[in-house]
Amino acid sequence: MSLAPWVVLLCLAFSGCAERRARDHVARLADPSAAIRQDASIELIEIGPPAVRPLIEAADRGSDSLKYIAAQILGNIGDSDAIPFLRRCAQERNVFVRQEAVRALGSMGEAALIPTLVQMLKSDPHPQVRIAAAQGLGNLRDTSVVAPLIEALEDSMPLVRHHVLQVLNRLWNPSVERVVLRAVKDPDETIRYIAVQMLGQRQTSQGLEILRAVLRDPNPWIRAEAAYSLSRLGDPRVVPDLEHLLGGSDPEDPDYEAARQALRTLTGMDYAVE
Repeated sequence: MSLAPWVVLLCLAFSGCAERRARDHVARLADPSAAIRQDASIELIEIGPPAVRPLIEAADRGSDSLKYIAAQILGNIGDSDAIPFLRRCAQERNVFVRQEAVRALGSMGEAALIPTLVQMLKSDPHPQVRIAAAQGLGNLRDTSVVAPLIEALEDSMPLVRHHVLQVLNRLWNPSVERVVLRAVKDPDETIRYIAVQMLGQRQTSQGLEILRAVLRDPNPWIRAEAAYSLSRLGDPRVVPDLEHLLGGSDPEDPDYEAARQALRTLTGMDYAVE
């Protein structure tokens, strides 16, 4: 059913009015006051799609700072008309502009953006941009992104691998399980900790023997997390391993209390070392 002519005219008038208001707020994005810039950003987000065109027109000929702010605002608005501009920003030399553009693209929820995000994950020289790309791929909840994310676990930067592992936890499947089982041997302690935690959360039976071995990890916090994860699996065969951990731990260390709690969960008994 077509709209009445007066309704169409009213919509056009409203859109034009919103665009004019948007242009006023876009001009305030260059104000020296951070509070004024923040207020203008909030107003533009509230205006929504009618703010997209004025914002892009100004940012295209503006400074890196304006491109950065524009990418933030456009990501919050989430209008697909902003995608061509955000793709251009993702190729900018300024790393902060690239990072914010990639983050905004990842918030769009568009499967068509997967190749762009994968390319940024693989090839951008800055780790924060690669992290933004990984998080954007995770937002899509599309199983086709699992393979490139698993590849990214070979990234040279531990911080990137941390975030990729956390994204993969939201896309759990047998392939993810296999790489998490391998990640407990990563040279980076934080990655080992996250992997051990994930195995406990997912209660995967494949992790039993690996978690038993992790009880000998040199890091007491990782040993503690392995004890908690083993208690979640509920297999009494690990009781001797936990008793050994308890007996060899300093009562002041986190793995001592973790072993006690895990043993209490599995046996119903309260262990203590004299």
